Amino acid sequence: MTTKTVDLYEYFGIGRKDARKGYLTLYVRDDLTEMAKKRVRPAMLVIPGGGYCNVSQREGEPIALRFFAEGFNAFVLEYDVAPQHYPVQLLQAGMAMLYLRREAARLGVDGERIAAIGFSAGGHLAGCTGFVWDDPALREAFGDECARICPDALVLSYPVVTADKRYYHGGSFRNFCGGDEGHETFSLEKRVRKGAPPCFIWATTPDDCVPVENALLLYSALKNAGAHVEMHLFEEGWHGLSTADDEVLDDTDFPFLVRVAEWLPMAVSFLRAHGFTVQRQDR
Repeated sequence: MTTKTVDLYEYFGIGRKDARKGYLTLYVRDDLTEMAKKRVRPAMLVIPGGGYCNVSQREGEPIALRFFAEGFNAFVLEYDVAPQHYPVQLLQAGMAMLYLRREAARLGVDGERIAAIGFSAGGHLAGCTGFVWDDPALREAFGDECARICPDALVLSYPVVTADKRYYHGGSFRNFCGGDEGHETFSLEKRVRKGAPPCFIWATTPDDCVPVENALLLYSALKNAGAHVEMHLFEEGWHGLSTADDEVLDDTDFPFLVRVAEWLPMAVSFLRAHGFTVQRQDR
């Protein structure tokens, strides 16, 4: 396995200005020449959560390694948080997707099978790449190439979705937008359109941080738009469970965690049903 970190601003030749992050860590299988066939793999862009005020460690590398084990080449985005705000995070996520598109062949990746997974506020940012890929800031930076930012599938884990104040996670929206204006523009259930990528959504019903209605509203919008969508709501659990196992949790003495941990193999099954499989090619 090759691991390294890419400075996305340097790669794209974009001025960093006040941004401090914008790095992509790669977890890529080496091409083992003693095998008769070359493997071309699907890719997973991992976007951790943290309310746009920090970037969760347990939703980064542990997730990348699990998808790596399932045959994906995986990539973790380290993005800026408050006091940096829109369009910084959106630009960094857009750069990550376009880097994977442009470098797919070199990375051993199928350029038409690049998914993104996001957790909590990272789910919001991943959703932005799928639903607002033509945002003015992205179009200004990349022109018509911004259409390639949209992932080929999304996995959204207990995501921040809505600006509806009955259900929203106000801190995430304020940190992303830089205040109390512009929230409606990035209320994801209102930005879903025909042609949205296939989406796998999961959450826990008792979540008292990001209400489960966020997932429900997005599921409904995707269904109404004719998108391929699957959702799983677990009876028990709290916010931020990541893989829901002892790799990321100090206390796993809760029987229901075994069930919640099933989200990951179910997400992999969903992606494989949509063509995210390892392709073997003669050398």
